[in-house]
Amino acid sequence: MSKFLKIMIVLLTIVAVAAPVMAEDRLGLSGQMRVRGWHIDDGGDSTESWMDQRLRIGGKLSIAEGVSVTFRFDETEKNWGDGGNTFGSGRLPQDGMQWDRAHLDIASGNLHLRAGQQYLAFGNSGFDAQDAGLTLNYKGSIPVTAFWMLAKDNGKTTADDYYYGVKAGHKGESYASSIYVAGQKTHTTGEDVMVVGVTLDYDLDAVALYGEVDFFMGDATDTVDAAGTNVFLQASMAATETINVGGQFFFAPGEDEDMNYSVLGNDFGGWDPLFAIGTGLDNEQIGAGRPWLVFGNAGIMAFRVFGDVKASDDLTVSGSLAFMQSEDDDILDDDAMALAVGCKYAVMANTSLGVQIEYIDVDSNEDEILQAGTGLFVNF
Repeated sequence: MSKFLKIMIVLLTIVAVAAPVMAEDRLGLSGQMRVRGWHIDDGGDSTESWMDQRLRIGGKLSIAEGVSVTFRFDETEKNWGDGGNTFGSGRLPQDGMQWDRAHLDIASGNLHLRAGQQYLAFGNSGFDAQDAGLTLNYKGSIPVTAFWMLAKDNGKTTADDYYYGVKAGHKGESYASSIYVAGQKTHTTGEDVMVVGVTLDYDLDAVALYGEVDFFMGDATDTVDAAGTNVFLQASMAATETINVGGQFFFAPGEDEDMNYSVLGNDFGGWDPLFAIGTGLDNEQIGAGRPWLVFGNAGIMAFRVFGDVKASDDLTVSGSLAFMQSEDDDILDDDAMALAVGCKYAVMANTSLGVQIEYIDVDSNEDEILQAGTGLFVNF
């Protein structure tokens, strides 16, 4: 064997060994695999049970100092037996991946630019969307975030539909506050709606307080005005080393003429506070969703108490109880109760089992609703 060939073999071996190390330094991966089961009984003749699964993988490529590329995709996010595919969900092209995130980030000093498909939310019920766009952050004493997202390219005949907004915040030792303005324009329908919101998160050591108020205004269509006021207050505390308790208040006035809004954007993230008890099963295939329109345009007044008990190092038991009624009796005179109980058990490292049962009793309905879910989650 020639000396030159020996040197080439050594160099190729070094490259083969070093390449995975170099890739590992630049690429960070995380994600979750989940398998869940669901059951809904409406109290009448209708019951349904089904299973689903999802493999989520996200990663960040550190290209250079201050430059990175982020991605996240979901594979086989389907109900078991759905799709009519002989080989299971995701095998054929039409059952392919769902790409949630794909954006680049450039940071220099106090400025941070994000471009591409991304997720952005202001408050719990101000703005919530995942779409392609631009976000610019200024990290000063008062951080500022400004964004623009293209919701739909309408081509040459009609102006494009888009989202936009700006938020400013301030943090102290025991509080964090923000004020924001966001809007969405849909030229095909004449929609031009804005939301103005404020949030305050206060930590008093013994008690944690959170408040949010959102005001919606503008044109829902060419002939209908947009309206809506959402008020959310929460207080929580650690009663003991193993017990946490809290309470929430929700208020939204009824609107008998205008279009009542509860959030702007495409609502990718969702929010289901009436059934959030820490099992990982809320805001999914069972629940109530955003509380503001539980009674439609009649608005809502609701109070909820919640808590959890750490029964052991591996087991946490939790529950909540909510009472709701319509705000405007002239539009709708109705009330409801929502009960949720559940637990989360650490089966092994980074592996948990969640169980949640929900009971819903609406005064205007003859039958009570029972919903249940369980899921096995592996985080990596």
